[in-house]
Amino acid sequence: MNNTKPAYITLLLALLHGVAGISILVISSWFIAVSAIAPVGFNYVIPAVVIRALALLRIASGYASMWVGHNDLLARIANIRLSVFSQLENTQINEKALTTEALAQHTEELASRWIAWIAPLSSATFIFTCLCVVAVGFGFPGAGLLIALFVVWSIALVLQGVGALRIAKRATHANARFRQASTNFLNSSAIWHLSTAFTNTREGKTTCADESHTLQGLEHDVATNREAAEVSAPDINIKDVSAKVVWHEKIAQKNTADRTAWWFQGVAFLLVVLTMSGAFSITQTLLFAPIAIVVPMVLLAAPDWAGNAFSSISKFAQYKQSVKALQQMKATPIKMLCEREINTAVTLTEFSVTGRRTSKVNTNLPARGVVCVSGASGCGKSSLLQGLAGLLPADGKREIDGVNMPPGLVTNWRYVEQEPVILSGSLALNLDPAGRCISHSEFITLMQELGLEKLLPLTTWVGKAGRPLSGGERKRVALARAILAKPRVLLVDEPFEGLDIHTQQRVCDVLNRYATDKLVVIASHVTPKALVVQKNVQLDEASMVAVNGEHRATL
Repeated sequence: MNNTKPAYITLLLALLHGVAGISILVISSWFIAVSAIAPVGFNYVIPAVVIRALALLRIASGYASMWVGHNDLLARIANIRLSVFSQLENTQINEKALTTEALAQHTEELASRWIAWIAPLSSATFIFTCLCVVAVGFGFPGAGLLIALFVVWSIALVLQGVGALRIAKRATHANARFRQASTNFLNSSAIWHLSTAFTNTREGKTTCADESHTLQGLEHDVATNREAAEVSAPDINIKDVSAKVVWHEKIAQKNTADRTAWWFQGVAFLLVVLTMSGAFSITQTLLFAPIAIVVPMVLLAAPDWAGNAFSSISKFAQYKQSVKALQQMKATPIKMLCEREINTAVTLTEFSVTGRRTSKVNTNLPARGVVCVSGASGCGKSSLLQGLAGLLPADGKREIDGVNMPPGLVTNWRYVEQEPVILSGSLALNLDPAGRCISHSEFITLMQELGLEKLLPLTTWVGKAGRPLSGGERKRVALARAILAKPRVLLVDEPFEGLDIHTQQRVCDVLNRYATDKLVVIASHVTPKALVVQKNVQLDEASMVAVNGEHRATL
């Protein structure tokens, strides 16, 4: 991030591009006026050659500015994201609205500031200032009109900037509310039937014989699940958090910039009309001094070379909001534990995740091999894996070879989530985000073993947050990323979901091979025959017995 040389080069090229453009306008307007009154023998070649050279310079500087700017943009995105990753290292984000996609958007806004608003605004300001100075210095007829338009442009820029900041703030809050509500809405989708049943029971629509018992049970289940999900489907105010609100704020930002540009264009055209109609003394000068046509032509073209600044102000407003969002990002530290070797077993005693309605587990996990945690949906398989990894606080004991482990995340244990995070980048970036210099052959071999040959080569862009990938492909990419990290314990959540039988076989082969000298714990409601399971842990209701009012899994 400290290397600002490419950014300055981008700025200089943008200035050169703008200066070349306005120079073409000035020389062309003068050339047209001179051609009308030029005497015999006037050399038309030199002005034409100068205009052609300026046109080539404008094209070259434009392409060069884009090339240098976008290369600088990619480097800055990488550096800023590494900085954010460092900031979030060994921590957990508290806000559900600050998703990976939101972080990607904010980092892009920070990285693109040079080509998004610094270069355009600097170029327009520099050109406008130079035009006014040159017009006054050389005594151009109508220089006062140019200064007046510069003042109008500056005022419009400030006013639009104030409005853009307000809209950007509303848009950021609307986006955050929408992401939060969407997460809560989807998290509670599994209990919507409970809400419906609870409502029907309240309305007297139940036909259950023991109505009071049913009512109490539903009331308890709905309350418990709502607390876990924070909000259920009926609690969401769609009007306040719908995507339409977010879209409306984005449209408002664009409309504000367009409206300001139209007003500025109207003022510029009005000055041109007044000039040509004889309202100013410059009209008389046009008949005797061809140079006087320069100012009206500059005024006429002002919306083209100065109007883009209003869109840049909107980008500036979004940049300020992204800076604020990243500065206010709250994360809870996760205690990191040193790497632990397992000689005999991992023992769980009365183990359960804190605050989750799950059973207390008592079992021994072997030092190596595949352990399959199975059970009905909602019985706590994912919670068990996250608690075992140390991502969630847990009660009870978690011991390695008889030694109790304190709360925290073990450095060489990896958890592969059910809905994995895919970065907006290349396949290689997703497989090795930390840049551990993994060999190319190791990448290729694992991708082929997992049936991901179609995604090769490693430079393949996986799209925005991996959206072009299927659910099964995202799962296997995340699994490959975890395996390449070579963890001592690999915890995988629902790796076979959404995969056909043939692909399940390939994933099983990879997991079986990895489990020859490592511990692999898999939470799944599907257990393919090809998976060599060392031990089964059942967490469904049938395997729970009530002891002193508590639930314990009998394993």
